Amino acid sequence: MKKILLSFYFLIGAFAFSQTTHTVNAGMFYYEPSQLIIAQGDMVVWINDMGNHDVNGDVNSITGESFGNPESFDSPATSEVGAEIFSYTFNTPGTYNYDCSVGQHAANGMV
Repeated sequence: MKKILLSFYFLIGAFAFSQTTHTVNAGMFYYEPSQLIIAQGDMVVWINDMGNHDVNGDVNSITGESFGNPESFDSPATSEVGAEIFSYTFNTPGTYNYDCSVGQHAANGMV
């Protein structure tokens, strides 16, 4: 009986702490999808379709003001097509905003 009960707790723990990985593609002036609803603990991975991009969740590139996200995040830029730009696990619930701070990408709609 103890073995069955212990196995049951391991199964519940695995489901309770499982995370989902979401993919966002980045290209010339877009992130796709442009909006996501995720659960606490989920990971988002940004993939470069083309161009040179970063993922900036710290200071709005257009206004120069803080995004005011529950947690700030920022990545280096990459121009390698098909490469992972950045991945981030969202542990604090809330609404997050970000943009591409390379050149005028944010001003051209890459938010």
